[in-house]
Amino acid sequence: MPYLASASGVGLLASGVMSENIIIIGASHAGISCAEQLRHLGFSGAITLIDRQSGAPLERPPLSKSYLVSQPADDDKFLLRRPEWYEKFGVTMIDGMAVTQIDPAAHQLQLADGQTMAYGKLVLATGAVPRQLQPAAGLGGVHVLRNPDDAAALRDAMQTTTTAVVIGGGYIGLEAAASFAKAGLDVHVIEASNRLLARVASPDMSAFFMALHQHHGVQIHIGAAGTDIHHHDGHFNGVTLADGQHIAAELLVVGIGVAPDSALAEAAGAATGNGILVDRHMRTTIDDIYAIGDVALIDGAALRIESVHNAQDTAARAAADMTKTPLPENTIPWFWSEQYDVRLQSAGIVPVSSAAVQYAVRPGKREGGLSVWSYDQGQLVAVEAVRDPAAYMLGKKCLENNMSPAPPQIIDPAFDLKQFING
Repeated sequence: MPYLASASGVGLLASGVMSENIIIIGASHAGISCAEQLRHLGFSGAITLIDRQSGAPLERPPLSKSYLVSQPADDDKFLLRRPEWYEKFGVTMIDGMAVTQIDPAAHQLQLADGQTMAYGKLVLATGAVPRQLQPAAGLGGVHVLRNPDDAAALRDAMQTTTTAVVIGGGYIGLEAAASFAKAGLDVHVIEASNRLLARVASPDMSAFFMALHQHHGVQIHIGAAGTDIHHHDGHFNGVTLADGQHIAAELLVVGIGVAPDSALAEAAGAATGNGILVDRHMRTTIDDIYAIGDVALIDGAALRIESVHNAQDTAARAAADMTKTPLPENTIPWFWSEQYDVRLQSAGIVPVSSAAVQYAVRPGKREGGLSVWSYDQGQLVAVEAVRDPAAYMLGKKCLENNMSPAPPQIIDPAFDLKQFING
């Protein structure tokens, strides 16, 4: 049987493939989880992972945190799976290879090297790509932070940098800023909105993280739209804010969000919007093609969810459908972020764009701890907690059980949440 050789594995060629094989495009959290779940659910056919990144896949969350302040010799500790995992689960890995075309009628893929592969089922775990800031595009010293190559390049650049600018006050930008500050750099964060984390967090949580970064010496510039980018001989060397303030710097990180990497699916004829449209089974509008993780937009959902938990959850749903086993129960989305010595834990979706949103702040039992409970039209929809894991766990239970303690109860430190949940 013919095989396709690659840098780190082999894959079946189209001319010799049985129909009972599954190809997964994208080998990050969603793709790896899907392959693992398929085996746990009894799938015995061939599984091939194809990833455009070269090298073994790494954990994504540390890339903006501990990875940036680590040494290259320690990179193995960030591996998403150890080499023996691929053998144990019978998964072929093809790295450093892009898929250029999908032919749904022939059930075939075209690879960047011109070869073709056939599939029985195809899973798109292509993730998302960072949005670019056009005035800074192509300049030396300008970085985005999404994949291991981005993180490695940024880590190298930090070694010769004294001042860094981060444009974008979302989670990735703030995590990178915290890593820079811990490494001893002078750091400026520039956010066009009137608060940090404006699209994803409550105002009280925004204020908490602004104070945290300022405590660590990071200079925060909010409401800073219209920033001018400066460069010399093709290399970034600073910015000027709308108020005229000039900041000289050697390094710029652009963290203004991501866009779903759905071009391959769209070219194949799949329905797309802000992502690849799927049903609750993670099926696209093309037979035998699924989409999971950051790139997938479930029918009826208001937005895509970008988190490790969502990657694992959608992978499990797709694997269950392909193996004709019961779908997992729907779960509450959850997320975490680490900045300095603080861990944010969040469950549910904060309704920042709702006109009917209401926030209730509950003081934590630990010093400096708090939780913010978000309500939409009077119903609890999200809980964020810092330095208060107990509140996070209790809030997550409320969301899972569709229980909604009233805001006046939440802000009362004497209110017993455990008793409320236990009835």
